[in-house]
Amino acid sequence: MPNENMKVIAIMTRKGGAGKTTLTRALVSAAMSRGKRCLVFDADPQQALARWANKLKISDPLFSIEPLTVVKDLSEKTDAAYENDTADYIFIDTIGAAGAWADDLAAESDAVVVPMMLSDDDLEITTDTFNWYVGLRERAEDPDALPSFHVVLSNVPAKQSKAELEVERQAVSQFPVMEDYFMQRKQHKDASAEGFIHQIAIDRRNSEKPLMRVHAKHFDEALEEATSILDALTEAS
Repeated sequence: MPNENMKVIAIMTRKGGAGKTTLTRALVSAAMSRGKRCLVFDADPQQALARWANKLKISDPLFSIEPLTVVKDLSEKTDAAYENDTADYIFIDTIGAAGAWADDLAAESDAVVVPMMLSDDDLEITTDTFNWYVGLRERAEDPDALPSFHVVLSNVPAKQSKAELEVERQAVSQFPVMEDYFMQRKQHKDASAEGFIHQIAIDRRNSEKPLMRVHAKHFDEALEEATSILDALTEAS
């Protein structure tokens, strides 16, 4: 029976180092923590997320990951997951290209989210991506059928500089910026070395070492933040 509730979320940016893979991993973790089945397509030529999963030998019945080298394959793969009810969420860690590749990707997605760090370079690249989306709506026969578009401010420090605050102001005035920010957290670096943040939280909480148990709350906070972002993307799609 088809899964009518399945959602396809594309994480897109044309700039490296904006936190695309880190955000994807956190969103997947948020979904898995609720028992949702996640299928991830790694379309980034660097295959960072796939290499991470292979390096850590990630094995979980709720998680699977595949490379995606030809975007035209996406339609067949998403249709199969939908018809066979094999996934609740499909996440696409994209190459971030504009043009026809991005157009085809959007056609298969329910939501597009663009992570943006608080820098002038990121602001410029995000402007290009937003302009692509606006142009896509103008070209589309049915604009309402396109995915929702969101910018999430990424790797945001707890205390921002004046320059960062100015970039934040401009972003909020120009783009549909999500209410929850993806904050700069040590826990995401730990995830790159250990695994999904929800599983690390469980491991810390069950540790025999009292200090490790105390640290569990920081992973819970990171997970709560990612879950809130995921909920907003799900509701908007």
